[in-house]
Order: sequence, then C-alpha cells, then structure tokens
Amino acid sequence: MITPRSENFRIEGLDFYNYDFTDSAAIGQCSHCFHDAATDSGARTVRFSRLHFDAATVPRRIRWQVPYRGIFLDLDGSLTELGPNTWATPYKNMNEQPECTVDLDVYDGIICDDTVQVRRVVFYNYKPDHFRLMAMKLAKWDADIEEAMRADEDTWFDFTQDVNHEYYWREYWKAK
Repeated sequence: MITPRSENFRIEGLDFYNYDFTDSAAIGQCSHCFHDAATDSGARTVRFSRLHFDAATVPRRIRWQVPYRGIFLDLDGSLTELGPNTWATPYKNMNEQPECTVDLDVYDGIICDDTVQVRRVVFYNYKPDHFRLMAMKLAKWDADIEEAMRADEDTWFDFTQDVNHEYYWREYWKAK
C-alpha cells in the first residue's frame, strides 16, 4: 500500500500478509515520488485505523521513500501499537525526542506517543527570495546555536519537513 501525495487521506480496515520478501514493507508513502525529480515536497498526513499485520509474514510495517518526509497518524493504535492518536514518521535526528522511539527495523523511522503532535512545516512564495537555493535547518529553541550548526546533515531540508509540534523551533539558512 503506497499512500498518495495528498493531505488527510484515510486508510481503514486493511489486512497485511506476505510482506516478508527482500526489504518489502506493508506501507510506503508518496505515490509517484520515487525519484528526486518528483514535484511533491512530502510531509503529508495520512490517517490509519483498523489495520492488521500478520506477525509471521510482515516484519516491516513501513518503508519510507523519496522524499523521506511523511506523517502517519494512527487513530486507534493498530499501526504503531502505542494506542490511539500516535505517530510514525521517517527518522530525522531532530525528531528524536523523549516521547518518541526509534525503530528502524519495523517502522523505518520514529514512532511517537499521543503526548505529541507531528505537523508539516512548509514555506510557499517566501519573500525576499534571497533564501532561494539555500537549505533550512531547524533546531530546538534551547539548543546551542554553534552546536546546532554543526549537527548532522540529515537535519537540513528544503522548505518542507515533518516536525514534533510540542517543541519550539528556530531556523537557520545555509548555502548548499
């Protein structure tokens, strides 16, 4: 099942079996975004409920793909097994927070409990446009600025990102 590149799609009542070959997974994100030239920036929210995964034949529930930005809201706990209103998102070290658990084997990313919200952050038609062709970095508000600037490259992104809504963030800009 590959989710669409649209906001607020809802998936209910699916059973998954026989996804135990190579690196397959039951769920992927962003249909027709399989390459870097795709026109969607990602981080779309998809809602899930009443899912069943056969434990014997579905070792991986999610496999994220280009653009490696997505927000899966689990309405009843059947996706994350963390209860209702929980989240799954691709791994980004900035989203590694106490309310979240990294699980690369099953979820290919991070799952978060119901005390947080994950939201899409995107900039459209920004002015002045001198930030064009620059990468934006988000850092937690209380992070050391110098340390944040030296952080891993995977915290840099181009104008769209999924972020943990429970924290204050500040952005930095950097020429590529």
